[in-house]
Amino acid sequence: MDEPLEIPGLHDACVELAHVVLASGQPQVSRDILETLADRFEREAADFALLVANAGRDTALLARAVHYLVDAHALPLMGTDMEWFRQALACLVELAVPGIALSPRGAAFLRDVEIGIAQAMHDLD
Repeated sequence: MDEPLEIPGLHDACVELAHVVLASGQPQVSRDILETLADRFEREAADFALLVANAGRDTALLARAVHYLVDAHALPLMGTDMEWFRQALACLVELAVPGIALSPRGAAFLRDVEIGIAQAMHDLD
């Protein structure tokens, strides 16, 4: 069996995500539960590593995507549900590492994303 691909920063990002969805508003969540959920997030994200690497991209983008989810989509008390994470991460990976041909109407949305990204990056300055 092949060695798993290294994904710099992914574990820490997943621990942070687990903390947000479990511990916010509940300061006494056990470390075991936190680590178990973080490991589940990490395994889900790692499923995309080969796709990312085969596209010639840095697998660390998966950790950055998880940090984005922490900032933009993770809500306290989301709990252990993984479906939202799978769907959101799949969407982010598709935007960062396109793998399908789009119709002109579908591709038009990428212009909207481009504008939103430019606005978000400007807000950082």
